[in-house]
Amino acid sequence: MALPKNGLAWPPAELAQITPKLAEYGAWYSNATSTLADIYGAGKTRKGVLERIRTWFLGAKPNGQPDKATIHVSLAQEICRTAANLLFAEPSTATVEEGEKDAQARLNIIAGPAFEQTIVAAAEISAALGGVYLRAGWDSTVKDHAFVTKVDADAAWPTFAWGVLTGVTFWRVVKTENNTVWRHLEHHTVEEDIGVVYHGLYQGTKDNLGRLVPLIDQTATKELADEVDAEGRISTNTAGLAVAYAPNITPSALWRSDPIGSNLGRSDLEGVEQKLDALDELYSTWLRDIRLGKGRLIVGASMLQDLGAGLGAGFDLDQTIFTPVKAAPSSASDAKMAIEKVQFDIRTDDFMKAIDHFRRIILTAAGYSPMTFGMSDGAGSSGAITATEVAARSALSFTTRRRKILGLKPALEQILTKTLAIDAIMFPQGGAKTLPVSVAFPDGVQDDPEAVARQNSLDAASLSASIETRVRRANPSLDDVEVGLEVARIREDNQLPPLTDPETVGAGGVGVPGF
Repeated sequence: MALPKNGLAWPPAELAQITPKLAEYGAWYSNATSTLADIYGAGKTRKGVLERIRTWFLGAKPNGQPDKATIHVSLAQEICRTAANLLFAEPSTATVEEGEKDAQARLNIIAGPAFEQTIVAAAEISAALGGVYLRAGWDSTVKDHAFVTKVDADAAWPTFAWGVLTGVTFWRVVKTENNTVWRHLEHHTVEEDIGVVYHGLYQGTKDNLGRLVPLIDQTATKELADEVDAEGRISTNTAGLAVAYAPNITPSALWRSDPIGSNLGRSDLEGVEQKLDALDELYSTWLRDIRLGKGRLIVGASMLQDLGAGLGAGFDLDQTIFTPVKAAPSSASDAKMAIEKVQFDIRTDDFMKAIDHFRRIILTAAGYSPMTFGMSDGAGSSGAITATEVAARSALSFTTRRRKILGLKPALEQILTKTLAIDAIMFPQGGAKTLPVSVAFPDGVQDDPEAVARQNSLDAASLSASIETRVRRANPSLDDVEVGLEVARIREDNQLPPLTDPETVGAGGVGVPGF
């Protein structure tokens, strides 16, 4: 039986060092301030040097109640979202060997818009949790082809051998009733070189897996009962694991000594938790400064209105007509009653400088250039800048992007190869074959269109570049056929003569037409 035994503590003891930290990263990513307050609560015992350095702002609750002036900034979520944008601002391309037109057409469907949306979401989650699982699947009632889904790292119990994923158990809570929790477990492994999946439904408690019960006991799993064999198994009928793990960035300094954690990736939020907490404190203090800076009037007791028995007295700041009251003048020369205005200064510039400084520290520690997040780089230039200048000023961000691709590219190739093989078996009419898939990422830097047009104009005037070269520069995403068609259209629109054989150009008085 590949599924866990009954009565197992949950989450598994092997994840004891990992699960709490993933919950912390997940809270920062999802802006769950109540969860963060519980994690960093002053009454809890925290281990480690970082926790002893300072009191966590988000964990402090004066008099047991949250501070009404507290404000949370979603910089952690912004970091993760930008990480995904850097990777997939331009879509990656998946191809099989040349000449396999039917298989390529099928792969284009599998790796179409739905897949692109999946991997963008996976990249964002991976930035938060340090990695993500990509899973091959099929369901003829939903799609007429195999497809790829993602599973978050905080819902997985993996096994590795020499750094290679050899099996993983995914779990999800399908129902909670009082103290009873039903979990659906999905275990992926390889048996005799064939990828298989075991499904099981467990009835337990919050911290115990409980016992295995029939899949038909819950609505969320009853349809699986008709798909699995007596042991709860489904075969993929193809070689290899139906799951690939894509680490965010390796290694993780936090888990380098953990048997499982040493194979996982590093979150973009690793090491910046306290800085994010300090940024919240800065914004909250600024908000408190603004509230204290509101104008206040101090008036004499004789100007207060009686609010009734037991309700005290008050002064209506919005009242426009006042009933005269008997009161001694403030001085012999002034018959008016004394009203003192109090207006505190708001230290806006000081707070903005401090916040800017902390944001830069956080972004740099997370592996990104502040310019990537719209912050000034201090270069003082204005107007459009070239791709070279963008890359130079965002060098740290693009270095981080390249490191992420090192973990993501092999995982994408592995899971797409597996998915294409499954598609060939489960949907034979589609034309798929068991072929290796290659994934390519663009460089991520786009030239300013105005700069490209200016360079093409100079090249055309100086006869230093062909039409094809200029078309490829202006449209880097076009393939060879599309470039050829665009060149032909340009020549036709400009009534240029036919192309001359390059071997005869310049011979016998032949010129160089068509530039």
